[in-house]
Amino acid sequence: MVSDQETQKRNGEHALGPEVDEGKKTILIFSRDLNFSFSLSAVFQDRFNVITTTNPGMLESFVAHYSADLVIVDADPSGSMIERIGGLKGLNKDLPIIALYVYSQKEVRLDSSIRSHVDSVFYKPLEINAISKRIEELLPG
Repeated sequence: MVSDQETQKRNGEHALGPEVDEGKKTILIFSRDLNFSFSLSAVFQDRFNVITTTNPGMLESFVAHYSADLVIVDADPSGSMIERIGGLKGLNKDLPIIALYVYSQKEVRLDSSIRSHVDSVFYKPLEINAISKRIEELLPG
């Protein structure tokens, strides 16, 4: 009888998911929209290890355990978003973070505050080539 761990090793997986390619940098994508996470991960999976989550509570855990090299946060601008980003920066002050959201003139102060905590902000609708270029700038080589 073959154990679950042996089967996972044969399939290139660890108990928590696919094996990480040590030669690639890791991007963590958070979005409550599973389809959006899947689409965005498909764009980057050939060049990076990509981890996705729809659970905001898992962000710090993934950054700590998987040593994410860059985080993309797709969330509505809010004070809790800023706190969560602050928590990620507390784990790794050099961690590049990209925020994605819909801009609202009503939230100018919040937008300014978010910008002071992240490396880049992209407003929806997104220009994927611009995001890709910025990721290459933040994760050279």
